[in-house]
Amino acid sequence: MKNTLIPLSIAFLDSDGEILKIFDMEPCKEDKCCPTYDPELSYHYAIEVNLGWFEKNQIKEGDYVKFD
Repeated sequence: MKNTLIPLSIAFLDSDGEILKIFDMEPCKEDKCCPTYDPELSYHYAIEVNLGWFEKNQIKEGDYVKFD
């Protein structure tokens, strides 16, 4: 999250829209050693939203995103 000003949440999805993993991420102001957010699985999409949005909307791993 280097050079990002606000904290975010990220959801990693498979090709069917299933949420596989959700991470909360904080901005990093360091020049080195910013954390990486690797879901350690194969994913097709990633959705970033304001920190806590998934939890606030009761969206969790295993839920599906519908693509129109």
